[in-house]
Amino acid sequence: MDNTVAAHAYLEPFAGLAAAGLDRADLPRILRELPFGVAVLDRERRTLFLNSVLERLTGFVSAEVAGVPCRHVLRGSFCLHHCPAKDCQPGLGGQGAGRPACPAGDAAKSGEGPPSESREGTIINRHRRKVPVRLTSVPVLDKDGGLLCTLDVIEDLSALKELEGRLTRTAGPGAIVGRSAPMEHLLRILPAVAASDATVLLTGESGTGKDLLAEALHRASPRARESFVRVNATPMPEALLDVELFGQAGPASGQADGQADGAAPRPGKFQLAQNGTIYLSEIADMPLAQQGRLMRLLDEKAVVPAGGERPMRLNVRVVAATGRDPEALVKAGLLREDLFHRLNAVRLHLPPVRERGEDVQFLLTHFLGIFATKFRKQVLGFSDEALSLLSAYDYPGNVRELRNMVEYAVMVCAGETIEPAHLPPHVRFAAPAAAGAPSAPSGLQGVVPPPASDKAGTSGTPGAVKKSAARKPTDRQKA
Repeated sequence: MDNTVAAHAYLEPFAGLAAAGLDRADLPRILRELPFGVAVLDRERRTLFLNSVLERLTGFVSAEVAGVPCRHVLRGSFCLHHCPAKDCQPGLGGQGAGRPACPAGDAAKSGEGPPSESREGTIINRHRRKVPVRLTSVPVLDKDGGLLCTLDVIEDLSALKELEGRLTRTAGPGAIVGRSAPMEHLLRILPAVAASDATVLLTGESGTGKDLLAEALHRASPRARESFVRVNATPMPEALLDVELFGQAGPASGQADGQADGAAPRPGKFQLAQNGTIYLSEIADMPLAQQGRLMRLLDEKAVVPAGGERPMRLNVRVVAATGRDPEALVKAGLLREDLFHRLNAVRLHLPPVRERGEDVQFLLTHFLGIFATKFRKQVLGFSDEALSLLSAYDYPGNVRELRNMVEYAVMVCAGETIEPAHLPPHVRFAAPAAAGAPSAPSGLQGVVPPPASDKAGTSGTPGAVKKSAARKPTDRQKA
């Protein structure tokens, strides 16, 4: 194709905009100024135009690739299995000779508008460097619903993937990932929070990943080479908890008469975390007396072990967490108000899965890759029916439950695609309205297993997620 003709051919589909006062000659300038990559492709997905951002990303100049099939320009991982051209094959379906039959045309005729598809993958640029991207293909249709051209919008995910990789390397596989706005905000500020020595309060329901977030903060901090000590303040006699947290002094430390002469000194959790980080996993379970001692420790940076007289200087960063509303805990008298304000210097909240709708499919794919590798299986994805059921589920156990569901499905799946039959029964029958799912047989009701509850990892395509019946907040409180 002649380069001059190709350079202007992509303007033809926008001829109708001239009636609205837009000069077609302005379109190249508009597309060049966009802050993300844009490729204009003809009906056979030959390249007509690349904007400035995409030229920098691929290393190709628009004029030199005019008329070249997009698979030779973008060279994406999605070109082989997920190319949008598979849905628009030339010469099929009554669009006329050489005109692709495209499902977008049916959508346009029904008044729904042309659908766009988004997927993540990689492209290989001119310098043979692999670049992570998100590709969104938007078909442009004529008034009869025929395909005129396609706009491929390409977002560079390099910075986000680099941050995710850093967190994954420091806190283990699948530590903290997400695509929803709250999670992207959390990932952006996490390095700055980790670099400081401020106390941090983590909030979020059970299974949202507070333990992993605490560890990620430590691993990304200057204290990463020192100890990370986790403390679960489970109910125990206050004297024992006092020794567990703050240690026991030895016989030469000034014990009163009557104590065992041979009692050995015992370091507490705070002493074990010296120069590192201590993580108090459920701060409201700690008795008020120990909360008072913790408050003094935070103020004085020192602690007196049980049975001792001399304070021991400490250099410890404190990260605390609760699965309940901390303000409500203060009002209920379960959390000291002064300690709450002291811990609340930095507050990070992990939203529940039901508030991370666009993350659900991303998390499913993320864990699918992890468990397919772990079990050495060629499981490539989810069927539409299985994905519909998983998207409609409410996830009371949050990411912990979602992760366990994918692990179960990959274990029992014998093929390449996870079907509804591979999902746990409580998922298949939780939302009968979704995707025409059947109601639970009478013999199965009452024996459906509850969501799995072992330790979670935390990590799509944006999509609407239906909500099943609301559950009582108490089902999701404890972390």
